[in-house]
Amino acid sequence: RATGQSQAMLTACIASVGAAYLPSQRPAPGAPLCGSARGRAAVRCAEAGTLTQSAVDDWLGSAVAARGSVASGLLDEVRSEATDVVLAARRPGRKQEAWRRTDLSLLYGATLGAPSGRVGELVAGYVEEEEAAAAAARPRLVFVDGVYSADLSDTSSLGGGAYAGPLEQVPPEVREAVLESLREIPEREADPRTELGCHTFAALNQAALSDVACVYVPSGVAVDTLRLILLSTPSYPDSGAEAGASPQLAASHPNLSLWLGDGASLSLLQQYAGRGAYFCNGLSRLRLGENASLTHAYLQEQSDGAVHVDSVLATLAAGARYDANLVQSGGRLSRVNLAVRLEGRHSHASLNGIALGSESQLLDLHSAVRHVSPDCSSEQEQRNALAGRARVVFRGAVQVPHGSDNTTANQLCRSLLLSDSARVDISPNLEILTDDVVCTHGATVADLDDEMVFYLQARGLGRAEARVLLLEGWARSLMGEVPSEAATRRVAAKAAGLAREGAARE
Repeated sequence: RATGQSQAMLTACIASVGAAYLPSQRPAPGAPLCGSARGRAAVRCAEAGTLTQSAVDDWLGSAVAARGSVASGLLDEVRSEATDVVLAARRPGRKQEAWRRTDLSLLYGATLGAPSGRVGELVAGYVEEEEAAAAAARPRLVFVDGVYSADLSDTSSLGGGAYAGPLEQVPPEVREAVLESLREIPEREADPRTELGCHTFAALNQAALSDVACVYVPSGVAVDTLRLILLSTPSYPDSGAEAGASPQLAASHPNLSLWLGDGASLSLLQQYAGRGAYFCNGLSRLRLGENASLTHAYLQEQSDGAVHVDSVLATLAAGARYDANLVQSGGRLSRVNLAVRLEGRHSHASLNGIALGSESQLLDLHSAVRHVSPDCSSEQEQRNALAGRARVVFRGAVQVPHGSDNTTANQLCRSLLLSDSARVDISPNLEILTDDVVCTHGATVADLDDEMVFYLQARGLGRAEARVLLLEGWARSLMGEVPSEAATRRVAAKAAGLAREGAARE
């Protein structure tokens, strides 16, 4: 953040870029949005002085320029306020503690473009297949590139006054609360030493909002399973940029606002998928009233060329319960920030996750559970399996401030390294500032247990088959809590592939 002469220089830089940063409509298909003459002029302007974040401003401005048109006039003020924050922010980088282990050069080196919106086979793979596997029709909410799709959605089976749909149609009794929450940008005043790293990308999400997926369950109402499918598509043309040019990523910014009334309950299946190369920058806010219960299955199955960044922010009132199962198996680069605040007595959070990395994937989970109120409990288990040159990052924090007595918190991270080139970075953290707590954390890193492999070999299985069976079972034990047979099969298949890759190196 610049002051004095630097601030004047920054203002001149932004002025030199002009309207290229702030269009109100989606740009023409295939139009390059990064590295333009105006963008290069901004960089030269900053380079002439003392500003050290010239490339930062250029990229963030270009990211705002890549936004699409807004689906609801209710979002105009939100977008405007967030745009000011984005243009004054710093681009996340490895000099910041929250991003020290996450290399974003793939994202920053790409040209951002407009998504095509052509879902094609994604409908068959993630909508029709799931419906065919389900025993009964389940309410389905589908957003394509961050915009509500009425043709693919079907929420007619929702009852009890529950709502799932776009912001424009949200019930009046919660509309103002949703809009007020959208104006709050996470971690605006956070300590850079302990922050998750949500701020800049969350602000960018709100500056580029096209629509909001709104889910509301009134007090005392129970909804069995709601599917939220967030699809991303590549830019025009599918082949990408010309030879020698920087790669092109279509940019989309899905946003979820979920509210559970007192005593309400919901099982949410949130799925991310896509095809081609794209940048999906999500933001999910989950608010649970007193004694509410949310079972949240989060499936990140993005395409091999995708960059996925998402922040999931959950706030629990007294007696509320949040059970999350977070699966990361797709994407070239994936970063998920998970923040849980236990704000009422006797609230509880159970967080389970699995990351399956192969080839040169980077899968990153940063989590923070803050026990704001006394008499709360949390538990977290993260599982990682890596092969090839994959890398997994897990940084989990449990924060118990003064006054949060009678806290129980347990955290465990277990990782399987299935190749010599794979790498895992684990950083569990406990910050305890009060007495009368029971808190534990631990981490393990190993290959598959040779004794277990030998046990299966002694019963007639080959070594490769034994490894596949063990790793599949390891993955399926977590997926048993995910209400999707099709997703379970896909995750089990990837786990089996990792096991075979590991067996081949022996």
